[in-house]
Amino acid sequence: MMTSLKKIRDSVDLRIDKLQARAEAFGSVLESTKEQIDERIASHKRVAQQALGQLATDIDGQKGLPAARKQAIHSVVDNLDRQIALAQSASRETLASARRQVLDGMRKMEAELEAALGDAQSLSLELLQESITAYARAVGKLDAELEAAEQRLASSRNQLDAAFKAERQAIAQAIAGLKQRLGERTAHTGEKLVQFEKELSDGLEHVVKALRNFFS
Repeated sequence: MMTSLKKIRDSVDLRIDKLQARAEAFGSVLESTKEQIDERIASHKRVAQQALGQLATDIDGQKGLPAARKQAIHSVVDNLDRQIALAQSASRETLASARRQVLDGMRKMEAELEAALGDAQSLSLELLQESITAYARAVGKLDAELEAAEQRLASSRNQLDAAFKAERQAIAQAIAGLKQRLGERTAHTGEKLVQFEKELSDGLEHVVKALRNFFS
């Protein structure tokens, strides 16, 4: 049976939020300097750390959760917080490594929280749902920024070249089209929303592939 945390993380709304975050991030790196990319990453790091801190606070407020379980969750939360703090774009290699460490920290923290959520007498999902959702959105946006920055740092192309500018414009237009479609999400419900998400996901993956080729 799918547990509550996974239900929240795999909800269509959060999946579409992640698609939108990736579209925003990849659109931004097309035009941004390294300094601007660093600023975006720093901003999303702060939001992710704040959301993680609020989630930890809300877990502490769960009276039915044993002290040992709280300590275990705090340990993985602290580790994830450190990995987020260390994420920076000094080079593509360091950024790729940092992203892997953040994703690994997320998996460990979520596995520990999932185990706690599995005990019906330990946690109240209703009281945690808001902070879990905020955390999921924040780390999703941070990962999108790290992914986009990693691709941008892989580029050694001459940005003044006419072909570079033409390709960049074509990709930017494709991303703008996806972002416009993302704005239509409220017009879809139920199965239509699931199909809408799949179509957007396929479209974004096509753009990401083009972007990787562009920056290679």
